[in-house]
Amino acid sequence: MHEVKGALEGKAMFEEANRLNLEGKLDEAANLYDAMLTQNPDNAGLLATMGTVLMKLGKTGLAIALLHRAAQKTPASDILSNLGLAYKYSGQHEKALEYMNLALKDNPSAETLNSYAGLHICVGTPEISLKYADKALEQRPEYEMAHWNKAMSLLELGRWDQAWDEHEHGFAAHMRIRRNIDDKPYWDGTEGKTIAVYGEQGLGDEIMFASMLTDLMAKNNVILECHPRLKTLFEKAFPEVPIYGTRDQKEITWHNGHEIDYSVSIGSLGKWYRRSRESFPGTPYLTADALPRGDKFRVGISWTGGRKPGRVVVRSIPLSWWGPILDTPDVEFVSLQYTDCESDLQMMTAQGYDIKVMDEYVKADDYYETAKLVASCDLVISIATSVYHLAGALGVPAWVMTPNKPAWREQVQGGMPFYRSVRMYRQPQGDKSTWLPVLQRVGLDLRELVGQRERMVA
Repeated sequence: MHEVKGALEGKAMFEEANRLNLEGKLDEAANLYDAMLTQNPDNAGLLATMGTVLMKLGKTGLAIALLHRAAQKTPASDILSNLGLAYKYSGQHEKALEYMNLALKDNPSAETLNSYAGLHICVGTPEISLKYADKALEQRPEYEMAHWNKAMSLLELGRWDQAWDEHEHGFAAHMRIRRNIDDKPYWDGTEGKTIAVYGEQGLGDEIMFASMLTDLMAKNNVILECHPRLKTLFEKAFPEVPIYGTRDQKEITWHNGHEIDYSVSIGSLGKWYRRSRESFPGTPYLTADALPRGDKFRVGISWTGGRKPGRVVVRSIPLSWWGPILDTPDVEFVSLQYTDCESDLQMMTAQGYDIKVMDEYVKADDYYETAKLVASCDLVISIATSVYHLAGALGVPAWVMTPNKPAWREQVQGGMPFYRSVRMYRQPQGDKSTWLPVLQRVGLDLRELVGQRERMVA
């Protein structure tokens, strides 16, 4: 009788843990799974479930350990797939591919197929990603995350006409935020209306998507809600548009002063205005008063970027490697690096390099201050981070050292469609040391550019 009661209590605890897990209450769910594991430490299902919860909580090391143990006991497709996911989130993409490939051999579920698609977005093979996102959708046509991965693949491939429609699935997939502004309906393309546009994603994305505001403004009245750091920058660019820097606020009141017909995310404008490569004008649309400067050729530089696990390494080039660029004579180099980089700069100073630091502009809360510094540059040389979007939007020439596993914004080949002034220097396939030929190429081109300028002045 005691064993039956214990089994019933265990079943109730398991059901409660699963409920909490589905509701996203991961810490509470983890506590219950942990309690059950103390009594059943060799249960593959519990090990895998606990490992998956820990992965969602960002504890990838513990997740990998538990999922490995679960896979050793029961090498089921879903366990191997989640182990691959954990390796993906830790930035170990080769290991992730190893276990994802094993997962595909055992009648994979839509979830496994979609995880494989997501991994191939990260490793820079969007064609494969698209193939497996479609396979997942064959099993589950309404699988929103598979639609999202399909969108990311199509965007990276520049297949704009299909990509933006799939991009709208990001709301249901919880990858984009639907902002409720005065309970207004979402814009359906109707013209001659007053439309409240709200920003989304990072600063660079919001700047990039703002290139489509002029299209919307041509036949509609526009109100813009943006990130607070971008308010002044957008006010300078779009003086006729009411602009509110309240994107981060849950409760707003400014809508009470406007007769609004629709609301729309700034990231949804591509669906209406950028459905082909030819529809990207690429012309500057922001403006800033350039800071005073000397006569030397000024180059702004940025070398570290990314916030997501694994992306910082992919998108960064140690400043100590920048000799081929920094050795260029008659150039004033200015740091545009917004993260803590004092030790990097001290190291380069000790080696005899002179990089000007103007953190009062680079790290200002108002991004317009950064824009004034960027506008004073003859050229920006950067890894893939928000500052190149700022340069491109201002029309300042920018050379972007682009990783061989790019985000969709940088495309898999060719130029950056949003900005004509941005040039891509693409990293060849290989390990991180393959940045060296890119740095050398940029250094040679910089010397040639500076030399041409000096000959023209002479």
